[in-house]
Parts: sequence; C-alpha cells; structure tokens
Amino acid sequence: MSFRKSERIVHVLRSQILSGERPPGSKLPTYDELMEQFEVTRPTVARALGALRAQGLVTVQGTRGVFVALEFPHHRRFIWVTSEYPGHSEGTTGGQTGLTLIEQGETGLPGEVVALTGVDGRENNPAYRELCEAIEEESAAGLLIMNSATTYLLPALEKPNLPRAAIGAPLPHAGLVTLAFDTLIERACRSVLQGGRRVAVISPHKNILEKAEKSLRGMGLAAQNLTPLLVTPVGCESVTRLLMDRTDRPDAVFVTDDNLIEPLLRGLQASQVRPKRDVYVLAHCNWPCPVGVEAGVDHIGFDVREVFLAGKECVEAQRAGDPSPKRVIEPRFASELFESISGINWPAPTSP
Repeated sequence: MSFRKSERIVHVLRSQILSGERPPGSKLPTYDELMEQFEVTRPTVARALGALRAQGLVTVQGTRGVFVALEFPHHRRFIWVTSEYPGHSEGTTGGQTGLTLIEQGETGLPGEVVALTGVDGRENNPAYRELCEAIEEESAAGLLIMNSATTYLLPALEKPNLPRAAIGAPLPHAGLVTLAFDTLIERACRSVLQGGRRVAVISPHKNILEKAEKSLRGMGLAAQNLTPLLVTPVGCESVTRLLMDRTDRPDAVFVTDDNLIEPLLRGLQASQVRPKRDVYVLAHCNWPCPVGVEAGVDHIGFDVREVFLAGKECVEAQRAGDPSPKRVIEPRFASELFESISGINWPAPTSP
C-alpha cells in the first residue's frame, strides 16, 4: 500500500514540476509538510522523493532541503518518429540517413535522440506503445516526426501534448521543418548547364521532373537539347544504357533522387561512360551520406544534421510559446557544408 501512496506523491509532484507550477530551482515542501499533505509516513515520502531524484527532477541540497532541478534530463532527449522500417525497399534515403546518424550518435544535437521506427498506430505495435508512454509521461523534450500518411493519422498525436516538429509536411499541433526543394532544382539546373550543352534529367517523381524541365527551359536550354526521363530505380540501369548509347547522348545529367544513383552508375559502366571524364553527373543527396562520390558524381542536397537542429529549434520555440514555428532547410553543395563529414573533405562540384 505504501508503494501506491509513494507513486501518488510522485505523480502529483512530477505533474507540478513539468507543468511549471513548481519552477526550476524552487524548493519543495519539507518532509513534515508532505507527510501532512498526503497523510503518509516519512519512509513513504522518502521513497517518493528518491524516485523523483532518480528521474533527475529534484536535487537534495543537504540540510537546506529538496529543490526542483535547474535542468531536466528529458529536456535533452528527443524522439525521432517514423513509419518506415530500417532497410525496407520502400524506405527513403533521407529517413535511413537520419537513422544512421542516430545510431552513430552524430545528429549534432546535445543529449539523446531515440529512434522509433515502424510506428503505425496499432496498440500492439511496440514502437507506438513506446511513443504513447513517452507522451503520457512527458519523458522527452519533444518529437521529431517524419511526416507520412501513417504518422499523420496517429491517435497519440491528435492532441497538443509533447512539443513536436513535423519534417517534410504539416502536422496538427506541430512546428514545421521543410526542405527548399525548388531552390535545389534551380541551383542544380544552373550547375548542369555549366557542365554541358545537352542535358538529361532523371527522376522517379513526375512533379519534380516537370519543375526541372521548366527551370532548364527558362534558363535558355533548347527543347532538342533536353531529355527528361521519368524512371524508377528498377528501370534506371537499362534506361541509362539506352541514353548513353545514343549518338546525341547528354554531356550532363541531373539525378533528382539518390535512390537512382547506383543503377545509373551501373548503366554508365555498361556503356563505358565515366562521370567527370565523359559526362557531368550531379545528383541529389542527403548529407552526410552522398552516394557515388568515389565514382565521380557531384552532389547537391540537404544536410540531415540541419534537419535535426531545425526540429530541435521548433520544439524549443513551442516550449517558449510559439504554437507553430517554421524552419526551412536550404540545399548545399559539398563545398558549402559547415564542416567536413566523418573526417573527409568532400570535393566541390566541378564542370567537365
């Protein structure tokens, strides 16, 4: 029975602390006052305060008493939420890059980032249960949510509980981190025009392909010198071989999705065409994990570490009272990254 009573004390004091009713640095009631308030014994109060101390919510300052901690451990803990499963064929490279950075402890955020993958809203889904517990217990500073049709419908996110940042597209009660993909397309198109007179754009996304085509035409590239190709990873190798076996093959290629790079490189190899020497290849990437650097591919993309930082800023802005903060991530060439990646200084894009 005393354990249940101590849990009640923990629940009440914890709620008061996390809500700000008892601000950081404030003194808690004395043992005698807590014993009288909750009608319990001294060992029960001691057990409850010990639990709060173990959670990092209070500190004991000798004979002065028990005080609310100045900083809470969970304020340095973020939860990355995604419906994707690691290594699944339908997963995004951006999501996989985020998971890799979390596993290697290289997100750039102070504290801890926990990845919950395969979150689908089912009660028997372990990751979803862990998410619900984190929300109920407020055991994290906030949520960094990879938006998808699945995460948009998660019941646990219907209410404005834990601060959160949606990555990619809006979510209710969330800050928003977006990627400036239109800027990426424009900058990439300018780069490939410097790299060649005949340009091919290869993309698995019709809307992005159309934007790139419009951008290149607007920059003066004649229609006969532009080859837009809507291609999936499965067919990319064959399409690349056919493209490079033409007498009027392109001398510059813009690849809008890094899932296409490996099959494109296989197609180039089969046609005995080498990036940089025979064709300028510029590809989208998720820094700090570009694909095809060793083969001569240049890259423009979004630094996933910046995504983590922008998500953290949105969470902090929500805690400070802004209900819907927004951040935009700009694309970067290798030479524009703030720091070297894994000790390697990636080469800047070059024109053949």
